[in-house]
Amino acid sequence: MKPIVLVVNVRGQYNHLILRILTELGAESALVPLSVSIDKLEKIGFNGLVAGGGPQTVYEQGSRRELGNLERLFKENSKPLLCICVSHQLLATALGGRTDLAKKPEYGQITVHVDEEDEILRGTGPSFTAWASHNDEVVHMPEGFERLAHSQDCNIEAMRSRNRPTYGVQFHPEVWHTTKGRTIFKNFIEIVKQNASGK
Repeated sequence: MKPIVLVVNVRGQYNHLILRILTELGAESALVPLSVSIDKLEKIGFNGLVAGGGPQTVYEQGSRRELGNLERLFKENSKPLLCICVSHQLLATALGGRTDLAKKPEYGQITVHVDEEDEILRGTGPSFTAWASHNDEVVHMPEGFERLAHSQDCNIEAMRSRNRPTYGVQFHPEVWHTTKGRTIFKNFIEIVKQNASGK
C-alpha cells in the first residue's frame, strides 16, 4: 500500500517539484492549502507531511499571521514531518527556538556538511552540494532538537527532533542542484512507512 504524504503549499516556487518527486518515489501525494487544519488532514487521511518553502519571513507580524495555521499544524501533528526552508524556520520558532536574519544570506549552490548521518540524511555522505535561497536562518533550535548538518555560512542546515519524527532542512532538496535531494525524500518516505506500520 502506498504511503500518503501530503504537501502543504506554502506559496514557494518549488512546491510542485516536491509533489512530483514524492509521487515518482512511490508515495501517494497531493498539495493541500496553507489554511488546511489538522482535522481536515485527518479526514483526508495521511501518513506524513511535507511543508515547503515560501516567500515569508517568520519573525515579521504579517508573515506570522499568514503562517499561523501552519504553526498550529506543527504543534498538533504527530506524524512524520519534513519542513523545508521557511517552514524549517517556522518549525524552530513554533516549538520554542529562534529564527533571525542570517549574518550572510545564502543564494545558489552551497556545500552541506553532515554532522549526523541519521535516518533522514542516511546515504548522503560527509558532505553534498545543495541549493539554498534564504535571508533568514534558524539561530537557536527548540529544546529536544539536534543539529544534523551545517554549511560555511549557516550553522543549522538540518535538524531533527529527538522525541518525534520531525525534521527541518534549510536548503531545497527538491531541486536538481541538490545532489542528494532524492535520497533525502526516499529516506523520509521510508520513515513514513515505518511509522505507519508501527515499527
